[in-house]
This record gives sequence, structure tokens and C-alpha cells, in this order.
Amino acid sequence: MRTHPMIIVGGILQENPFFVPPDEFLRELQTREAARRLTEVEL
Repeated sequence: MRTHPMIIVGGILQENPFFVPPDEFLRELQTREAARRLTEVEL
């Protein structure tokens, strides 16, 4: 749901309140992946 600015709820097209712009979304994914790698190295 976070990757598209519009959603259909109950058959009605609405703005997606959970939408995150692509650059922000990708940056967040990269940050999570880096944190996951660091956690794996520490184990």
C-alpha cells in the first residue's frame, strides 16, 4: 500500500494516506537492509 498514491477502498478510489514517495521508500529499504546485514555480522 505504501508504493502507490491512490487506492481503492470499498470500490471507491481514494488518496492513499500511507503512500511514501519512491526515493524515500527506496532509501528506507536500503537502510533496513544495511541494518539487517550488520545484525547478521554481529551474530
